[in-house]
Amino acid sequence: MSENKDTILVEILQGTQAVTGGCNCSGGCPSAASCGTTSNYEDMTMEMASELKKAYGDKVEVKYVDVDKEGLDNYPIMNRVLQMGYPYPITLINGDPKFAGGIMISEVKQSIADLFKDELAN
Repeated sequence: MSENKDTILVEILQGTQAVTGGCNCSGGCPSAASCGTTSNYEDMTMEMASELKKAYGDKVEVKYVDVDKEGLDNYPIMNRVLQMGYPYPITLINGDPKFAGGIMISEVKQSIADLFKDELAN
């Protein structure tokens, strides 16, 4: 979670595993064209961070996590997500898994917009 509870935290978790199902770049996800190779997921995360910063300023924080280096201790829900066969990268928004198999900037932006709408409605 973000240290500032008024900030939405977007985390891109990347690691190694066999792809066994879920959304992948063969056309299974809504924006398969925005999927990338493992080597450029960190760059794509930075690109997404830049776009989200332009759209939302400091209200959104983006973090890239290499789980092969950092582990999954801080992400207990990921065990279930991975057991279900969803491929990396996994996008979490405020700790909730939202997307798998690619960096989906437009879908993340829509999810964030929905969160802000919900916040204004309450």
